[in-house]
Amino acid sequence: IGETTISNSLFATKILVDEAIPEVHEFKKSICNEADGDSQRLTHLSSQGPHSIYNEFLTLSEKMQLDEIFDTAKECFCATYATIVGIDNNMWYYDSCKQCNKKVEYEGGGKYWCTKCDLHFKSAPKRYKVTVTVQDDSGSATFVMFDREIFQVLQISAMNLKEMWDKENKEDAYPEELNKLLDKKFLFRIHISKYNLEQNWNKYTVVRLTEDENVIKSFLEVDSLEEKDVEVESTKQKDSISVIADNEDSSICSITPTKRSFKDSTNDGKVGETSPAQLSTSKKGQ
Repeated sequence: IGETTISNSLFATKILVDEAIPEVHEFKKSICNEADGDSQRLTHLSSQGPHSIYNEFLTLSEKMQLDEIFDTAKECFCATYATIVGIDNNMWYYDSCKQCNKKVEYEGGGKYWCTKCDLHFKSAPKRYKVTVTVQDDSGSATFVMFDREIFQVLQISAMNLKEMWDKENKEDAYPEELNKLLDKKFLFRIHISKYNLEQNWNKYTVVRLTEDENVIKSFLEVDSLEEKDVEVESTKQKDSISVIADNEDSSICSITPTKRSFKDSTNDGKVGETSPAQLSTSKKGQ
């Protein structure tokens, strides 16, 4: 007591609770919409996640064409390059929980109930849930796209689009703005879930999409490199067969890698008399 000491706050942390900080206030305003007297948070996440976009599509996802997705027997994430060719005309949005974003039930009287959070709300933000048909060279499939991915393309929230649609009072199955999705090519990252496998459910959830030219180029180059490897290997095999044919005695037939003598291929066993069998290849084991 009474002694003078020296200390520092190098490793101290100052926490402010409900402090009137202008910067914080502006940030909160930028992510909130005022509706029904409540602050409804409609946050649209940026394309950046815990992993880089390259890793998500090229390393952390299995590369597949659409026809391969149906044959997958394990839960996984996969990446596929396809074009949106159709939009389901069923409901394109849903009423969501402000806590967990899951669908809520309307109880009547302007109240909603979230079964997951077991909470009641006076309002529920509209969020996108759009079912689309996609296509590539191998076939077609059904994907389900949610809020972040649709907003990424349309740059308008489901709530604002619903308000516009209601004011226009059109009888269309869905707002014409959604047609901007049609004929768009994306690199999709989808989740083949346990539910897909166990329930034989062939609608797959899109967890990420990109139009980034560099990512798509890298994705497609993997295909190109694999095809070149197959072509080179095939060429090597053909060259090997050709060399055998050139170097073997004329009494040896080298139509297949397994050498067959003329005698074995003739109808009556006489050398020099060929049969149609010599003019075709045969699969191993036949």
